[in-house]
Amino acid sequence: MINYSSLRVYLMSFLLIVLLLLSSCVSDNVNEDGIIYSYQKEISEEGPELRESTEGLESLRPMPRAGAIKLKVTRDKTTGKNNIKLSIDDAVKRALAGNPEISIVSYDPSIAKEDIVKAVADFDPTLFGKVNYDKQDNPQDSIFLGGQRDSRIWEGGIKQKGTTGAEWSLAYALTRNWDDLTTRTLSTRYEPVMSFQIRQPLLRDAWHELNLSGVNTSKLNYKVAFASFRQKTEEVSTQVISLYWTLVRARQDREIQKWLLERTRETYNKVENRKGIDATEVQIKQTETALKARQASLLQSEKQVMDVQDALVRLLSDSQINLLSEVEVIPTSALEVAEIKLNQSEAIKLALSNNPEMHKARLTVEIAEINIAVAKRQKMPKLDLIASTRLSGMDRGYGGANNQLSNGDYGSYFVGITFEIPLGNRRRKAEYRKRKWEKRRSTSTLQNTTDQLAGQVKERIRFAKTSFDEIQIQKDAVKAAKIYVQAVEDTEEIRKKLTPEFLLVKLQSQEALSNAQRSEIKAIADYNIAQIRLAQSMGTVLDMRYVRNAMPTDVNSN
Repeated sequence: MINYSSLRVYLMSFLLIVLLLLSSCVSDNVNEDGIIYSYQKEISEEGPELRESTEGLESLRPMPRAGAIKLKVTRDKTTGKNNIKLSIDDAVKRALAGNPEISIVSYDPSIAKEDIVKAVADFDPTLFGKVNYDKQDNPQDSIFLGGQRDSRIWEGGIKQKGTTGAEWSLAYALTRNWDDLTTRTLSTRYEPVMSFQIRQPLLRDAWHELNLSGVNTSKLNYKVAFASFRQKTEEVSTQVISLYWTLVRARQDREIQKWLLERTRETYNKVENRKGIDATEVQIKQTETALKARQASLLQSEKQVMDVQDALVRLLSDSQINLLSEVEVIPTSALEVAEIKLNQSEAIKLALSNNPEMHKARLTVEIAEINIAVAKRQKMPKLDLIASTRLSGMDRGYGGANNQLSNGDYGSYFVGITFEIPLGNRRRKAEYRKRKWEKRRSTSTLQNTTDQLAGQVKERIRFAKTSFDEIQIQKDAVKAAKIYVQAVEDTEEIRKKLTPEFLLVKLQSQEALSNAQRSEIKAIADYNIAQIRLAQSMGTVLDMRYVRNAMPTDVNSN
């Protein structure tokens, strides 16, 4: 016959357990939509870059990457050097694929994500159990006292912490006892017990805001780590593009210095050939001094080209282009001079909403607010509600004892409240004050970051506009300098006598032309660099064509 009373008890218990389990389900999912998330996952899963060795010079040479397109190496017949042509898209692509700085921070979001799982795991249900066997044989001096005892205990159950702070457990235990006590009715007896217990904090340690604080903080720390990864990606991309344009400028500077040195050498040869005619020792030494000075300037230009190239290839960290490569990088992308209209207010607004540094500052404030809420509740006294219920049975056989349990023949319950009031409570009060100070500090940091970023955007907009306006001025200066040089050279053909004053004018005209050409190249390079630096401030580097096209192919397909 079905015992409907016990059936209702079991059904209600089952529903209660299901409800508690569902109420304690906490997700560790985080939003990972977007190209940058796929990029971070790919870089971190790929692991550290493979090097040809872990020590010595070969530790500087990366191994070729699977699927990487090999660049063509050519030999310059004039200089005998190996050259590699490199576009700006290739430069950024190689940097994003193997830059060690990006690789280092790519692991931080993955590490932070595991902290989320750890925080969520606090709410996972736990199975527990035990098996005991206890046999005793003690001497006795009375027939009313048993001397021998045999006890076996099997226990198993489930327990869990809920998001409200409640801790509950459901357990089933079976004890088989035997003793030689002559006064006992059942020498061998089975005692099954099913118990349910719950402890619910009402003040300290209570409710969702506090108990989910660890999960929420871990998710915010994940966002902070990801903002740092994005910031480093944009920073490296900005550096690569800036150094690429700087290399273009340095190489053109070198060519201008070569031209200037060649013209000065021609002038020196002309003066030397007129020795004994109208060229004095003063004029020869005057020209020789200019020649030596321009030779020294060319050496500095050569050094500048190699310094910039080394800075660029360090960021690329490529098997073909690295710090051990005996090659000269030949940029193939041209500097652009198309004007870009910039609205200062819109640029500042975009920077404040999109810059990774602003994201981190806001997230820090959110974390501080959570910590304040936790510290405030933890200042409260401890007041816990405790409730438990138990069904039990006892019989000489397991079946009979378990029928008593299932029929609910013997039921007990307990309800109580415990409290704890720390006198003084100085530790928790100090913690609360500390968290308030941290909130103020994070708010001030956010405000400071906002002001700095706004100032940076304005400065970089001015830099871009100034560089663009300077381009036309320098173009006009180059035209004027060319006319100046040509006029001086035309005058030289009809002069009857070579004078120190004329030589000085000629040398100055050549230098004026080279300086104007260098200033023009500098203005164009500065304008291109200003664009990427402004994009870095606005947090839009990943939207730029160079960077988006350089993202790994399988990432772009997401």
